[in-house]
Amino acid sequence: MRKTIKRALLWFSSLLHHNKKSKILYYHDVYSDQKYTDMGTSLDRFAQHIKVIRDAGFSIQAKIQNPYKEVMICFDDGFRGIYDTKQFFIENGLRPTVFLAISLIGTPGYLNKDEILELQKAGFIFQCHAWNHSDLTKFTKEELVRELCESKKTLTELLGRTVDEICFPIGYFSQLILDECERYGYHTMYSSIPGNYFDELYVDGLRTRNLLQFANETEVKLVLHGGNEMIHSRYVKMHWRGE
Repeated sequence: MRKTIKRALLWFSSLLHHNKKSKILYYHDVYSDQKYTDMGTSLDRFAQHIKVIRDAGFSIQAKIQNPYKEVMICFDDGFRGIYDTKQFFIENGLRPTVFLAISLIGTPGYLNKDEILELQKAGFIFQCHAWNHSDLTKFTKEELVRELCESKKTLTELLGRTVDEICFPIGYFSQLILDECERYGYHTMYSSIPGNYFDELYVDGLRTRNLLQFANETEVKLVLHGGNEMIHSRYVKMHWRGE
């Protein structure tokens, strides 16, 4: 019943708010033989998603530059499945952004340092997912030094390049989080609020993203054409923790 209601909302929203605006689509993992998380998407299904995106006239870019018909793909947490399936990404010219939580690197089921560097050479882009993969709004300003600043420095040293983007773990954020991210030099911040890439949120550089890891082909097409517009405001209220 819930799936039917969800599909109906996507369909109605895509009719009411039909558009081809550029969007970020995000997942947690793509797996072939071994599944590292229940949030993973099978390689077969992910390949179907890529076909739907391109058949709908959207180009898949490492970074979105234009307001229409571009898609950026992200992965949260750094599960190891994307390493197992890396050849698919390479053969299809995909350069996803992967958000890494420092405390998870090298733990069972997650990418280790050597795998991260190998994927970076293959065109994968790595950015920050804080230190502990915990709700950032639960930390004090002092505790955020490790979550935002030390994680940024550690990842910069590992990758050998500047890290200046962050994705909020769990999705929650507040004015303090936004202020501290700016303070520590993050130019782009990624939420888990669905919407279009150039939607205006609380500050410049705060981006929306659309979760597709369990979507079927029809649902992907509906999201691309505005299917998540009706739930945008609801997610803003859910994820914004005020001051």
